[in-house]
Amino acid sequence: MGRNDEETSWIDDAFDDKKAAREEASSGMGGGMKVALGAGCLAAFVLIAVLVVLAVASLSALASA
Repeated sequence: MGRNDEETSWIDDAFDDKKAAREEASSGMGGGMKVALGAGCLAAFVLIAVLVVLAVASLSALASA
């Protein structure tokens, strides 16, 4: 009835700072790549916001016509 290490290791992984630091260092994702990823996410968010605004504007124009 006792738990083995394999059974609970996935729970402890989220709180293992040393393991997270090792994985981040070995992932090879440099600072420039992180900036590019952040800029891409920001651009996607802005694009979606603009599309939502345009959709609401066109629906309000149709409703008033």
